Amino acid sequence: MDLDSLLFHTTQTHLVLRTASQLLALVSANHSRVLVAANLLRFRFPRSLLTAMMEKLWIVEERKDKRMYRRRCAGTDVLTFFFVSTCALLFLLICSILYGTRTESPTLPPLVREVMPAGRCLCEFSTNFACDTCLDCAANQVVLGQNATEEADNWLFSYKRDKNNYGLDEAQCDSAFPGQYEDIERAVKVRKRWGKVTEADLSSFDLTKGMVRAMIYDRELYIVETFLVDNINRQKALASLSAMYRAILAAPPQSDIPNIEFIFSVEDLPAQPTKPMWSLARRAQDHNLWLIPDFGFWSWDMPSIGTLDEVANEAIQRESVEPWDQKTEKLVWRGKITFAPKLRRALLDAAKGKPWSDVGQLKWTDPNFKEQFLGPVDQCNYMFIAHAEGRSYSGSLKYRQLCRSVIVSHKLQWIQHYHYLFRSNGSNQNFVEVERDFSDLAPAMEDLLDHPEKAKRIADNNVQVFRERYLTQAAEACYWRKLIRRWKDVMAWEPVLYQGVEVGEHLRRTQKRGVRYETFMLYEQHTQMEWPKSGR
Repeated sequence: MDLDSLLFHTTQTHLVLRTASQLLALVSANHSRVLVAANLLRFRFPRSLLTAMMEKLWIVEERKDKRMYRRRCAGTDVLTFFFVSTCALLFLLICSILYGTRTESPTLPPLVREVMPAGRCLCEFSTNFACDTCLDCAANQVVLGQNATEEADNWLFSYKRDKNNYGLDEAQCDSAFPGQYEDIERAVKVRKRWGKVTEADLSSFDLTKGMVRAMIYDRELYIVETFLVDNINRQKALASLSAMYRAILAAPPQSDIPNIEFIFSVEDLPAQPTKPMWSLARRAQDHNLWLIPDFGFWSWDMPSIGTLDEVANEAIQRESVEPWDQKTEKLVWRGKITFAPKLRRALLDAAKGKPWSDVGQLKWTDPNFKEQFLGPVDQCNYMFIAHAEGRSYSGSLKYRQLCRSVIVSHKLQWIQHYHYLFRSNGSNQNFVEVERDFSDLAPAMEDLLDHPEKAKRIADNNVQVFRERYLTQAAEACYWRKLIRRWKDVMAWEPVLYQGVEVGEHLRRTQKRGVRYETFMLYEQHTQMEWPKSGR
C-alpha cells in the first residue's frame, strides 16, 4: 500500500493528517531529526503508520546490530529542489532589479548591472528625423511683401523685434518657422488614412491621470472635464491651458480659430497612446498622438527656472560677460539617475574619470545638494552640455539649448514638437549625437576639443536655430494655432456648446458644456482636479 492510501485508511482524525504533513516537511532533514519528530508525535500515530512512512521515505538496510536508513531520491524530491531553486533565483532577480532602479549609489555590483532592464529607455531604439530642408528654408525666409510698412518694405522674422510677438499671422508664422509643423502634418496624414476623428473616439476615452478634455468655441477656451490626481498634474495642466489660451487670445482678428474639441495629457507617458490625443511627446510608433509644446514653455513654479523667455534672457546676459572663449572646456550634466537608471548610468560610466568631464548625479537628500545643483543658466558656463532622456522625454533639453554651448545627446527615442529642427551633421549641425549607450562619447568629445572651430560653429548654430528662432514665444504661439486649425481638418463633427439643443420654433438650451478658462482658473485646487464631478 502506498503512503497516500496508508494515510487515508488510518482511523485517526484530521489532526493525524495535519501531523503527517508536518512530518513530511522534514524529508530534507537527517534520519535522527525524523526520529525525533516521530518520537514527539508518537502519541498521535500508530507505530505501524510511522514505520510505513519511514520505509516510504528512506531505504532500510538491516545490519548486525542496528537498522540503517538511507535517503531515497524520489522524483518528487527532484521537482521540489528545482521549484525551490527557481523561486530563489526569481527572488534574487527581482531584488537586484529593484535595487538597481532605485538606488542612487554611483556604483553597482556586476550582477545588478547585468540584470537591470533598460525599461522604457530601450537602447536599441531611437528616432530618425527626415527634415533636412527645414533649416535651409529657415535660413532663406520668404519675403512677405504684403506685410510692408512705412518702416520696412518687407517683413522678415527678427529675433529682437518678434521673439515675444504672440500675434503673428498665419503667413508670417509659416515664413518664420518652417519645419516646426512637421509632426502636425504627419498626424494629419495618419488621420486621412485611418479616417477622421469622431465624437465617439473622444467619448471612448476613460480619462486617466493627467488628462483634460477641452473645447474651443467662438475663439474662447472651455474646460469640459479633468482628471488630475495631484498638484503636479494640476500645475502642468494649467500651464498648458494658459499657453493655449494666450495663443488664441493673441491671434489677429482675421486669423481663423475654428471650433474644436480635444483631449490632451500632461503625463510623460500617456496612458492611451493608440487613441487620437494631444501629448507632450511620443515615440515613433505612437502614430495617433498629436504633439503639443510641453508645459515648461509657459513656466515652472521654481524661481530658479521661471518662464522660458526669462531663462533665455538670463543666458544672454550671462554670456555677455562670460563669452565663448571664457567657458569651461568640459562636458557638464546634472540629473537624477533613478529617472532612467540604465541610460543615465551609461552616461556617468562613459564620462567617469575623464579630464573633460563634469558629469554628476543629483541626490535631493544629499546635504550638499545646493553645491551639486546647477541651474539652467549655470550650465551656460560650460562649452559642452550633455543630455539624457528620463522616464520619457526630458524637459530640460530646451533649457540647455538656450546656451551658446554644444549639446551632446544620445539618439533620442522620444519626439517633441520642435525636434525636427535637429541636425547632427553638415554645415547646419546644431548638436552632437552619440549612441544611446554613450559608447562613442569619448571620441566625440576628443574630436570637439581637437577642433575648437567646429565646436564654436555648432554652438552658434544651436543659438541661431533654437534660442533665436524655434524656442521663442512667437514660435510657440504659431504652433498652437496651426495645431488647432489642422485638428479641425480631421474632425468629423461640429462641437456644440450646449447639450440637448433642440432646433424648432423655439431654441431650447438645456445645459452648457464646460466652463470658461477664465472662470476655471479661479476655482479651488480640488475643484480643478476632477471637474465637473468635484463641482457638483
